Amino acid sequence: MRTQRVSAIGLAVALLLCASPAVFGDAGMTININNNTTTGLLVTVYDRNSNPVEKVLSGEKINSFAKISVSITPDESGHGHISWTAMNLDPSARQCGGKDRPGLNDGDIVHVYANADCPGN
Repeated sequence: MRTQRVSAIGLAVALLLCASPAVFGDAGMTININNNTTTGLLVTVYDRNSNPVEKVLSGEKINSFAKISVSITPDESGHGHISWTAMNLDPSARQCGGKDRPGLNDGDIVHVYANADCPGN
């Protein structure tokens, strides 16, 4: 009887150690996308650690000096990796921006902006 109990406990521990975080509903990590400019932006954010790469924001309007929290996937070392693009909302002076941001920690703030000519202009 004792052998069966020890075996059952050993099996349960092994299953817990081998189970993926997704089994337990791990939501990943949260970062904040912050527009600290004086104009509203349309922002798209990609989670570069997900497989395949996943859009976590798609043309989302972020007002001036506002922020949006998004959940992303950490890598094996616990860091997030995103890329983002942004376009301002002023059609008479259209500007764009974008950047790749690896090595993010849970709770980090990523500042987005649009201060360059848009592609094709």
